[in-house]
Amino acid sequence: MSAEPLLDRAAFLAWLGRTYDVALDHLEFLPLGTTPAYRAVGPERRLFVKLVQSTPFGKMLLGRLEAEGPLLQALRRHRVLNRVPKVVSSKAGRTLERFEDVTVLAYEWIDARPLGEQWSNTLDELAGLLGRLHAASDVLTAVVPRFPTPPEDFALPFEADLRLDLDRLRRGQLSERRGSRALRVLLRPMERHLTRLFEQARAFAEQARSHSNAFVVCHTDAHGGNVLRDANGDLWLIDWETARLAPREHDLWMLHDGLREVLPAYEAALGRRVTPHGGTLGFYLYRRVLEDLAVDVRAIVRENTRDEEDEVNLGVLERFVLPAARRVEGDFARLRESLPRR
Repeated sequence: MSAEPLLDRAAFLAWLGRTYDVALDHLEFLPLGTTPAYRAVGPERRLFVKLVQSTPFGKMLLGRLEAEGPLLQALRRHRVLNRVPKVVSSKAGRTLERFEDVTVLAYEWIDARPLGEQWSNTLDELAGLLGRLHAASDVLTAVVPRFPTPPEDFALPFEADLRLDLDRLRRGQLSERRGSRALRVLLRPMERHLTRLFEQARAFAEQARSHSNAFVVCHTDAHGGNVLRDANGDLWLIDWETARLAPREHDLWMLHDGLREVLPAYEAALGRRVTPHGGTLGFYLYRRVLEDLAVDVRAIVRENTRDEEDEVNLGVLERFVLPAARRVEGDFARLRESLPRR
């Protein structure tokens, strides 16, 4: 989730109309993503507009978004997945534009709803989409100049900064903003648990490195907010800015609640049988929990300047990230038990 940036809506709406040569009369803020976004509505056309702010995370995200466009084009052109976002170029022919101190990227609006809590009821369909994506890896790697995220290296690139932030938080070396104080209260009881999660994540990373993992093109983030269903009942897969070459487990771990049941649908789309590797699945399960924690801690400690921004990150931590961290060991135990024995 994200807080709305401090910008003049009327000025921004007028700028969008001029920049993209489209008549627009309404702007609606969409708070559900990690990056601020708007729906821009006109009499004949609607746009999904993403704003990237001038922060260290924003600079990293820009590089990913520049690589996302060619990948989306290749997915449609080669009929791998047709229901993916379409980037809109500006009147000047650019996919990235600047408005004041933010970078703007526009997509055609998709008339579909996020699955949200219904996501777990559609794992068969989603597994089929992921199977088609993985099966087309050779085609995509031949035509896509680079993927949004570098190939998997089984690292924890956020670990050093997160540990530093947690240590500064524990020592009371951060600002006394309300958000910092609330964060300290939230995380203090979990210090030993988080240390154990880091240790287990590193152990799983070693198992993954030592396993013979074939790399495929992975979406990496096919959760209920990034899978949409339209009025015709078709699924759309959005937010490809973390796509990368990685073991298939990078996508399959997210299906862990029903992996055994939906694996046949995945294999049918892929065209062959597979045996997911438990250690690699464990690595992705643990790393995702810690990575999500690092994102919100970094925002509060290093990037946010307003209380309302902190409140958004604290809400995500309380509702999603910390509960996931508390149950990850049990989640992996159930996942390991559910793996097919072949």
